[in-house]
Amino acid sequence: MNRRALGIRPTPERRPGVSSKVARLKVVVDGGTSAEWSDPDRDLLVRAATGDERATRELYRAHVDAVHRTVARVLGASDPDVEDVVQRVFLAALDGAGEFAGRSKVRTWLLGIASRRALDASRKRWRRERWQRIGERVGLGRPAAPPDERLRARSEAERLLQALSPDQRIVFVLKEVEGHTLKEVAEMTGVGISTLHARLKAGRKRLDELLAREEDR
Repeated sequence: MNRRALGIRPTPERRPGVSSKVARLKVVVDGGTSAEWSDPDRDLLVRAATGDERATRELYRAHVDAVHRTVARVLGASDPDVEDVVQRVFLAALDGAGEFAGRSKVRTWLLGIASRRALDASRKRWRRERWQRIGERVGLGRPAAPPDERLRARSEAERLLQALSPDQRIVFVLKEVEGHTLKEVAEMTGVGISTLHARLKAGRKRLDELLAREEDR
């Protein structure tokens, strides 16, 4: 994907070796690997990786809603970092297009990048907020500002999802909300199926506990 086509200012010249990666990507699209299905987005990806702005815009328009939805469900729809993470997903796809192996659809590959980027952002915030809460308990720093209107307007479902750990949340969103299989989630996240199953089970248990607590109020 082309940064200019995405409305993002250019960065320094790409590192050496990108052209050879794009060449390998073209081999994938031309039939150099055993793809299980025909995916027209592969041709768009090749053209976008070589700087074709029209292909970049088409690829972006085709997948930005799905990428945005995945990121928003991990971070929360009202999270101010959602748009930034979405942009970073497409930049990462631009830089890593030559690594696309053709074993899945381009959308699955993009959602894998989206889930990992959103998970990274969520983990960073989780650690930061955890230490902030610890600091407040021992009298360090100032109390956190009251939540703004957007956070107060967050839906009940989002509020419950935010109670899960980042690892539990990402597998729950991809499996239960987005409807992907555990095999697909494993491809997206790079995490083994058994580990994903354990995280999903723990996440479901946590949500059941929270819902039961809400009903007892």
